Amino acid sequence: MIEPQNILLLTSRTGGGHISLSEALRDRLEQQYTLEIVDPQPHFFHLHYRMLSRYALWLWSAEFRWSDTPRQALLTHRLFTPLVAGELKRLIERLQPVLIIATYPFVTYEVMEVLKSIKAHIPFVMLFADPNSIHASWLTERRASAVLAPTRETYERALAAGFDPERLHLVGWPVRAQFARAAAQAERNEILAGLGLDPTRFTVFLQGGGEGAAQFGQTIERVLAIGLQVILATGTNHSLQARFKSVKHLAALPFTKEIAPFMAAADVIMGKAGPNMLFESVTLGKPFIVTAYIPGQEEANLEFIRRHQLGWVALEPDQQRTLLTGLSHDDGELQARAATVATYRQWNASANEKIIPLLESLVKRPETSSGLQ
Repeated sequence: MIEPQNILLLTSRTGGGHISLSEALRDRLEQQYTLEIVDPQPHFFHLHYRMLSRYALWLWSAEFRWSDTPRQALLTHRLFTPLVAGELKRLIERLQPVLIIATYPFVTYEVMEVLKSIKAHIPFVMLFADPNSIHASWLTERRASAVLAPTRETYERALAAGFDPERLHLVGWPVRAQFARAAAQAERNEILAGLGLDPTRFTVFLQGGGEGAAQFGQTIERVLAIGLQVILATGTNHSLQARFKSVKHLAALPFTKEIAPFMAAADVIMGKAGPNMLFESVTLGKPFIVTAYIPGQEEANLEFIRRHQLGWVALEPDQQRTLLTGLSHDDGELQARAATVATYRQWNASANEKIIPLLESLVKRPETSSGLQ
C-alpha cells in the first residue's frame, strides 16, 4: 500500500485569517495528500497578539507599519529565523513533505533559510494573505517555487516589486469548502428557527474577529436598537458570549468550526475588515458591511471593498444606523450590491480552479521547481 504524500502548511494562529487560508487549501488537497497545518512560532507570539488585539490595537498597528519597509522586513525575518528554525527542522524531518506552503509572511524567508541549511530541495509555495496591498514582509523572499496572488491587485503589486512572472500566479482567494456548500443549500428558515429567530425578519450576521474587537459590544447594541435581529459570532470571547446570550432578537454563537450556514442565513454580514471574512461573504453571495478595521493592517481593505462594490464601509454609528435602516426597508440597494458580489464570486471561483493543477505540478517535478540556491 502506497503511503499518502505529506504537505506541510505553515501558518500563524494570531487571529483566524491565516488559519482559514490554510484550511481552504487543505480542503482542496486532502483527498490526495496528507496535510498538516502548523504554527511554528513560540507561544509568546500568540499571547502578544491576543493582548494587543483586545487592549492595544494602536501598538499592533505601529508594529505593522514599522516592519513595512524592505530593510525592516528583512531585519524582522532575520530575528524570527532562529526562533522558529528548530521547530521547522523537526517538522521537515518528521513529515518529509513533498511540498511546503506558507500563508503567513514570517515563515517564508525563515523556511527557505532552514531548507538551505539542511540542503533539502522541497518545493515551497507562498500564498499572499492581503487583497489590496502587500506588506513588505511578503516581498523579502524571492526563492519560492511558486507565489500565489489571491487578487488582481496583489498580482500587479508583486510584478511591480520584481517577482518572477514565471513563478507568480493569479489564483483568486481560496475559501473553506463549507462556504461553497452553504451557498448551495437554501436553509435560511431552518437555521433561523433553530436559533429562536424569526425567518421573516431582516437578519444581520455580526462578527468582530475571533478574539473580539474592542468596543464591538456597542456595535451590537446599535443594530438591535434599529429593530433588526442578529446572529452574533462571539468566537473565543467568552465575556461577549455571556453578555449577549439572553438578549431578545439575538442568537449568540460560541466558537464553531462550521460557521458558514449561520452566515448564509443572514441578509448581510457585518464586522471587522478582515479579508477572509470578506471573501467568505462573497462566496455566500452576501454583501459585507465594514464597521471597524485594524489601522495599517486592514486599512487598504476598505478601498478594495469600495472598488469592487462588495458591500459598504460604515465606520460611524450614524452611518451604520442609516445604512441598515435603508436596507431593511427597501431591498433594491441590497439586491444591486448582491449582483456585484455575484460577479466577483464568479471570477474568484474560476481563478481558484488553477490552484490544484499548479500545486500538483510542483509535487511531480520538485527537482526543477525549487528556487533554492
